[in-house]
Amino acid sequence: MIHINYQNKRVACVVPPYYRLIESKNNRLMPALHYVAEILYRRGHETVFINGDYGDEAVEYSDRYSMLKNSWLFQERYANGHVSYDNVIHILKDFRPDVVFLSAGDPLIPTVETGSAQSCGILAKRIKQEISESIVCVGYGHLLKYATKKDTEFLDTIITGEAEDYAVGIVEDNIRGVLTEKWYGSMDDLPILTDKYLFYPTEPADWDYILSSRGCPNGCRFCYQPVLRKGRVDCKSGEKFVKEIEYRIKEHGTDGFYISDMIFSSGEEEDVEKKISLLQSIKQRYPRFHWWAEFHVKGVQSLELIQKLKDCGCVHMKFGVEMGNQDMLDTMNKNITLEEIRRAFEITKQVGVKRTAYVLLGCPGFSDNDYRDMWMFFWDLHADNYVINITVPYVGTLLYCDVKKQLNGKKLYKSGEEGGIHVSKKTQEFWGISDETLDKYFSLEGIKDDSKYRKYHRKIVDRHYFMEHKKVVFQDS
Repeated sequence: MIHINYQNKRVACVVPPYYRLIESKNNRLMPALHYVAEILYRRGHETVFINGDYGDEAVEYSDRYSMLKNSWLFQERYANGHVSYDNVIHILKDFRPDVVFLSAGDPLIPTVETGSAQSCGILAKRIKQEISESIVCVGYGHLLKYATKKDTEFLDTIITGEAEDYAVGIVEDNIRGVLTEKWYGSMDDLPILTDKYLFYPTEPADWDYILSSRGCPNGCRFCYQPVLRKGRVDCKSGEKFVKEIEYRIKEHGTDGFYISDMIFSSGEEEDVEKKISLLQSIKQRYPRFHWWAEFHVKGVQSLELIQKLKDCGCVHMKFGVEMGNQDMLDTMNKNITLEEIRRAFEITKQVGVKRTAYVLLGCPGFSDNDYRDMWMFFWDLHADNYVINITVPYVGTLLYCDVKKQLNGKKLYKSGEEGGIHVSKKTQEFWGISDETLDKYFSLEGIKDDSKYRKYHRKIVDRHYFMEHKKVVFQDS
């Protein structure tokens, strides 16, 4: 039931452009900001959710290699403007908001590259200068915690934790300033997300992201989780999780789900068996239901368990392998062994579940030769897909503390600013990864779990032509 607020306001929730700046798109809805929009809509406020990374069918998804090679475009367009920023401003001018929430990363899925402090800051500036100074601009996202004054000076309120406890107070009670970090506890109190206020249309596949828990108990040095939630994990009840999945099946026609928990399986037998039972009940009622998720290799060392997961709809397991070198794994606090990795991939293959291996290139104390040497380990896994990433020492992580002096020496950070390092080309140079090594790893790529719905293409922008003509032309691939 919608609460009638007689002093209702006009509220816009905006995902600033990020993927669009590097010639891709992202039509999935950012869950953290989506919850804010839903809560305010149910309070009776006139609400709109604007995804600045939305692209129609004519806009293709770039493959990860293209996004890396196009990373320089982010800074070019952040500095000089882009039509995706203009589109957001045009929509906001027509909507005439009182309050605008602008995301800068998603604290619910902080390992996914969604947004930036820079895009958040530039939109806040343009809103104040081109629409109205009276509009309250709220920055929401973990990437704002260490942002520079340049990126935050036009923000009236900053949230770096989770926003559900703050959203109503910001709009109705004029809460302002840098707010104390909060982590929402009772996930069962959250509303089911709807499409009542979305500016852009959605397809069934755009609703595949779903969470059964928040947080991660592990302490990987390169990840935000140990410093954000500090190991705290909060879970939905089984009943609420099932209800939310059934809603999306019935209302949006979604039959494939990415359970985007940091780790779906804790490895604790009771927890896993409970989830299997719930998912099996959905599978029985909706035979087309299937899902994929992130798993810790320690939690899937049993052939019997993997068979049970497959029987309740699991079609793809994604593993944060990261490194094929035990010393690197230990350096990053991964708490896994090469043998555990091998076994997880062997037995999932036996059962017939697809496997993704996440690869992370860049570790303190190692060289290009070391990364090249561990390539064979990944080859021998025979994964169905490889996601190649270059390690980003995000400000505030344990890894950042390890390499801060080196970063400053190379002038990659300025007074805590990420300085564009969020897009990974600069990190390739920082870790000393050669183009030859990088190309070798990208030769491992396979079929993505969502390739049925999202067509990925190699689209590398010709940098020389762009700089001379300010026009995008793609290299022959």
